[in-house]
Amino acid sequence: MSLTTGLSDINLLAVFVAGVAHMVTGLVWYTPKLFGNAWADLTGKDLKPAQQWLVAGIIGHQVIALALAVIVRLADATTVAGGIAVAVLVWLGFVVTLEVGELIWEKIPFRLFLIRIGNHLVALSIAGAILAVWR
Repeated sequence: MSLTTGLSDINLLAVFVAGVAHMVTGLVWYTPKLFGNAWADLTGKDLKPAQQWLVAGIIGHQVIALALAVIVRLADATTVAGGIAVAVLVWLGFVVTLEVGELIWEKIPFRLFLIRIGNHLVALSIAGAILAVWR
């Protein structure tokens, strides 16, 4: 299957739902009852959302979902387990490796590293499952 074929066969409604699920996962992940307070303590930031970046954030989550949809399609993942497997590979190959750079070069606390990569693992896994099953 070529990349252009993969793009033409993408279910855009599934991409939208996966993008929303990805965003909601982050919103829940960073609530004070889960990891929000720890994140705020480790970064010195507050938990108030940056209103000026809301549109960019929404678009970013949709772009992530679209890219993951193409990869799920090219991998021919059609089950929840298959979608999660693709998402975990994307997470390990791209997210974790990039965040390791933050850990090493910016010297972020290891606990912050774990909070960040944990959020991405859960969000990508949910999105991957949605995209694999709802093709």
